Amino acid sequence: MLGFVIIVAFEMLGVALHRLGVPLPGSVLGLILFTLALLLGLIRLEWVERSSLLLVRHMTLLFIPLMAGLATMTPELRKNGVALLASLVASLLAVLLTTGSLAHFLLRDEEIAEINREADLLP
Repeated sequence: MLGFVIIVAFEMLGVALHRLGVPLPGSVLGLILFTLALLLGLIRLEWVERSSLLLVRHMTLLFIPLMAGLATMTPELRKNGVALLASLVASLLAVLLTTGSLAHFLLRDEEIAEINREADLLP
């Protein structure tokens, strides 16, 4: 239970900071604070590991309310479908190009050649 209490406390702290005017979503703020607390040793991984693994294992259940909400917005999605699709494709391409460029920049030429050789051996 301690792990759940810690995770929810950081979520609530993030929401509180967002309501006080911090221009980031509360869940993102909570996650940033939680990560900092882990890195600084204020929270030990053992305290939250079992709870977080349980949440990750059942993550698909957490998307049910989102999907139910989207089902009620079908008329809006139809009306703005082309714009939504265009933004999804554009953001996907931007992420792919940025990630690939950054990986190519950070990896040395020898590492890239090794990765390509391993990929050629795959069936």
